[in-house]
Parts: sequence; C-alpha cells; structure tokens
Amino acid sequence: MREKGIRIAVVLVDLFAAASAIVGAVGLIVGFMNIPLDVLQGTPFVDFTVPALLLGFVVGGSALAATAIAVFGPRQIETLASAGAGCIMVGWMSIEIAMIGLDIWVQGAYFVVGLLMIALAGLLQLAKSRTIRRPSVEY
Repeated sequence: MREKGIRIAVVLVDLFAAASAIVGAVGLIVGFMNIPLDVLQGTPFVDFTVPALLLGFVVGGSALAATAIAVFGPRQIETLASAGAGCIMVGWMSIEIAMIGLDIWVQGAYFVVGLLMIALAGLLQLAKSRTIRRPSVEY
C-alpha cells in the first residue's frame, strides 16, 4: 500500500477513535448509556464524571490531535502522534479491563482499535522511509 493510502487509513481510524471516545464521554456524563454505578465498585470512582472526562479529553483528545496532525500538521510527527494516541487507547482499555473486568465485546474491540492505530502509524513510517530512501538507478 502506498503512503497516501496508509495516511488515509491512519486519519480514518484516528478520527473514529476520537469520535467514539468523545461520544462515549458525553454519554457517560449525560447518562444516556445507562451503565449502572455498581460497575464502578472497587474502583476509586463514585460516579462516571472523572472517567468520562479522562475518556473525552485524554483518549479522544489525543486521537483528535493525531487526526489533525496527520491531515494538517508537520509530516515529521504524524506517525508519533498516531502511535501515541494508539498507546493511550490501549492503556485506557487495559486499565478499564483491570478495574472493572472484561464485560462486553466493545472493550476488546477498542483495544484492537488502539493496536490498529499503532500498526498503521508504523506502516506509514515505513512507507515514508521507503519513499525517502528509494535508490536511484544509474546507467
């Protein structure tokens, strides 16, 4: 796959992660997700406010920033931004699963989304380095 195609995939996956995290955060704060508070039993949280803010600003914000960097920002840091946002997503899901358990398939799916963000960032970096290092043929 060429660099442009990989960059499009990076943007789409990062944007999906950002939108999902931000919508999830709003859903937790507003309460339209109907998750019972007893899910938080055994965690340091009494309600979903702090987890929602972390989800929206840290997870969603990092993915949104990675999207913006991949579209408008300097090409030197786009792969780092996307891989970093993917690591944040994987870390978030790992902590969530450790704290409340693996209860629904969505948790695993978003763990995979984070891994996909990291993998696509790596592929984009590889494609960029191959474009830069193309050997010239001399006759």
